[in-house]
Amino acid sequence: MNKVVNHLYEFGPFVLDPPERLVRHGSARMELPPRAFDTLLVLVQNGGRLMEKDTLMRTVWGDTVVEENNLSQAIYLLRKALRDGEDGVRYIETVPKRGYRFIAPVREIEPPEAREPDRNGSSKSGFESTSRPEPGADSAGLLESSALGGVSSNSAVRDFPRKSVARGWMQGLVAGLAVIAVMALLQAAGWKQRVFGESSTTIRSVAVLPLQNLSNDPSQEYFADGMTDELITDLAQIHELKVVSKTSTMQYKGTRTLLPQIGRELGVDAVVEGSVLRSGDRVRITAQLIRAATDRHIWAESYDGDLKDVLSLQARVAEAITSQVKLNLTAEESGRLRGARAVNPEAFDLYLRGRFAWNQRSVAGFNKAVDYFNQAIQKDPNFALAYSGLADSYTLLVLYGQGSRLPEAKSAAGKALQLNDSLAEAHTSLAAVKILQDWDWQGAEQEFHRAIELNPNFAQAHHWYGNLLLGPQGRHDEAIAELQLAQQLDPLSPIIQADLGFAYFLAGRYDMARQAYQKVAAANPDFIPVHFYLSRYYAQTGEYDSWLKETVKNMRLAGYPAQVAALQQVYARGGFHAVMLEMADPAKANKLTIGSDARQSACSSAAANATLGKAVPALNGLEDCYRWNGTALIYLKVDPVWASMRSESGFQDLLHRIHLQ
Repeated sequence: MNKVVNHLYEFGPFVLDPPERLVRHGSARMELPPRAFDTLLVLVQNGGRLMEKDTLMRTVWGDTVVEENNLSQAIYLLRKALRDGEDGVRYIETVPKRGYRFIAPVREIEPPEAREPDRNGSSKSGFESTSRPEPGADSAGLLESSALGGVSSNSAVRDFPRKSVARGWMQGLVAGLAVIAVMALLQAAGWKQRVFGESSTTIRSVAVLPLQNLSNDPSQEYFADGMTDELITDLAQIHELKVVSKTSTMQYKGTRTLLPQIGRELGVDAVVEGSVLRSGDRVRITAQLIRAATDRHIWAESYDGDLKDVLSLQARVAEAITSQVKLNLTAEESGRLRGARAVNPEAFDLYLRGRFAWNQRSVAGFNKAVDYFNQAIQKDPNFALAYSGLADSYTLLVLYGQGSRLPEAKSAAGKALQLNDSLAEAHTSLAAVKILQDWDWQGAEQEFHRAIELNPNFAQAHHWYGNLLLGPQGRHDEAIAELQLAQQLDPLSPIIQADLGFAYFLAGRYDMARQAYQKVAAANPDFIPVHFYLSRYYAQTGEYDSWLKETVKNMRLAGYPAQVAALQQVYARGGFHAVMLEMADPAKANKLTIGSDARQSACSSAAANATLGKAVPALNGLEDCYRWNGTALIYLKVDPVWASMRSESGFQDLLHRIHLQ
């Protein structure tokens, strides 16, 4: 970029001087690195316009092949020099995934030598021509100039070019030594932040936005998503740092939401943006840390390596970020980051495909994930993450009502922990198995505690701990607290919000439950679980028309049109009571509910009989439910549908058998 520009650009307290290729701040001058200066010039000349990253790189670097990280570094240096974002003043705005925009007002002015001299022989210029800095001018510009590798001088700006090379070199050396001395004194006096303008606000929470796939191959999207997941997992293990779950951050994939808005919506101090480029068995990870409120770059770096070392690369990124936000890692945290083992590239690829399918949160996705994880294990029998993924898949298949895969889940979680005891995911899956299969509440609580100790930011551990263990035991305040914490870590997750509503429901706080459900339904009208919860709520409060509406919507979304027609017909004939009478017969229950096997029918008929106050058939149904589908009974102690049964000796005996009494 060699085009000569003869006029100057003024913005805020700065003047961009293209002929001299520097930025002036009062009497101070800042000489930026060439590419940083060219980047600033392009942005300023196009003030108010979005400059795409590709356009900026072509304009500034021409035909030279460069990586996006070069542009990120240039923007970082510019923001540092301009103190962008401090005191509410903004210059460069980031448009995620697209580019940058110069947003400050810009005024074109003539250079001093182009103006008529006044009576005293001095130019009519906005610059001081005296040999001393103007009163009140701070030294930040001088210090920034030195920090960027430029030369600072307190002599007259217009006189500087006339000085000899030798004299300029000597003054630069003296100025540099003076700056070092001043910096040492200022740091000792605690004034470093005021001079540099660094924010005193400590970063204690981050969100990792979906890493961009730079391969130009849509089929590699799973790889970029997987790398995002692994970086979140690494950062989430740091106890002093709050890290938002991937479920929430993935909702910004492909959007143009500005970073300050993302920061507000997720409640974080900073965001991590970046990209992944995979070429064969080589991978490059680029990441940058940005303060959310001010859109100010803090750090940017690229990491290259073999695919087999990709976990180590991710750990290096995480360690660099923790260093930038001034966090002190414990020996255990540092050991986990630095202890990432090499992986079989084929196994790791299959693992990422499995996680991509698992994150679809559907029965089909879980089954596909099981296949990928098993293939990964065949490639590398010692790959702990693949066993952990397999355990998670089997567990969620059970929770989604797809038979009993609990023995397989328990075996996979056990193997994962045998290979690597530091996987919070595996401890969480094992905790769920101990509840759903073994009714081992104490053992499950130990596993949840260990998972949260290893990864305090693992939203799923807090979620399941509150929903599967604390709530069923009647520890309602604790359950609500854990689910609220899970919600803070994953603020956009509909299932956590819905399950928080269920925790309120079990605690008898019906108004709060209803508010939580309606909030989820408004944002996610086709989210099946919330309609199931709302139907339970309306049945309990006696709002039967609303119960019918939510039950029908639940069935339609789940794909049971025949049951919808039958339910509406029975309700039209005799209302809610008629439906309960029909469902009380196990042979007829499957015609009015989701699911058609004997296990589901037994549980549904038991609940219908309990609602009708028929204790004996309700207990008979509960016994069948216990034998065939024990997982449905974890809320037996606290679900209000069983309130009329709690004085029955048979009911108390059943509570004792599942260790809730």
